[in-house]
Amino acid sequence: MKKYLGAVLVGVMALSTALVAAPTPSKWLSTVTVTDKGAYILGNPAAPNKVVECLSYTCGHCAEFEVKEAPAFKAKFVATGKASLEIRNMVLNPVDLTAAMLARCGGKGKFFGNQRHLLATQAIWSGNAKNISAATRDKLKAQDYTGFMVGTFDEIGLGPIMQQRGITPAQAKTCLANKLAFNAVIGMTESGSALGVRGTPAFLVNGVLQDHIHNAAELQAVMK
Repeated sequence: MKKYLGAVLVGVMALSTALVAAPTPSKWLSTVTVTDKGAYILGNPAAPNKVVECLSYTCGHCAEFEVKEAPAFKAKFVATGKASLEIRNMVLNPVDLTAAMLARCGGKGKFFGNQRHLLATQAIWSGNAKNISAATRDKLKAQDYTGFMVGTFDEIGLGPIMQQRGITPAQAKTCLANKLAFNAVIGMTESGSALGVRGTPAFLVNGVLQDHIHNAAELQAVMK
């Protein structure tokens, strides 16, 4: 009996040690702030390195960076408080605008997860752009942007994509009609053009536009 109890105590102590030693998620990976321009920033607001990514949700290179490079960058620099990551929209086309509006659905707590999901599933929904009807395209010509985005949402299959993020079609369509969000997305696009951004993804590191960065290693090379 004593041997049994001793073995149990050893097991409990080992489990307690493991629980204490287990790494906890960095608070910076769940710290999101919003700029006065409507951009979302992940990480330490006072980080010594301020990285800005200008992206398009229909850009293949942006999807590749999000899936293959961003996790390592976030783990090494954002999680440790060494860098913050700000996302600014650089809208390239009306379908991109639709996705950009959906990424903002649910507020700052959902933004980075929404973004990752939209970019990870990009090949699914962007490949359906051919399904956008003439009636929906006519709304774009009439500058009924909300009507176009709602039609696009239905016709290219963005409903199921957003439901996987816990956002219902009704909630998504409310987001697509958000004028403040629309103005923020368009404003960031115009500001990016004024800064000289010509392609996506484009990065600014500590205020300096970098036109040669394609991976986390190249980002690290220009940081403090």
